[in-house]
Amino acid sequence: MTDRLEHPTEVLDSGMQSERTYLAWQRTGLGFAANGALLLHAALDGRTPLVVPGLIALVVTALLVGRAQVRYRSTVAAIRRERSPEDHRALAVTAALTTALCVTGLVAILLR
Repeated sequence: MTDRLEHPTEVLDSGMQSERTYLAWQRTGLGFAANGALLLHAALDGRTPLVVPGLIALVVTALLVGRAQVRYRSTVAAIRRERSPEDHRALAVTAALTTALCVTGLVAILLR
């Protein structure tokens, strides 16, 4: 005999999924900040072209962390309204920016 939940939404903790997602976005922002700082550090060592991607990475960091807070609130609100909190556009933009940062870092390493 299995216990079935009559109202699974009562058991659902609507904040935990959003909390984990929020923390993941913060970790992504932290990764961007670290890479941006490393690129700027390399620029100080005479590799001036790395200033631009380093600054872009730091600006993206600020945008990601700010967006994470907004996204967290909208996700919790969507879950409470029993709607899907999906945002494919934000995911695609972040993936493209992450790929660009990785390629920039790889080029910086290879051209050292």
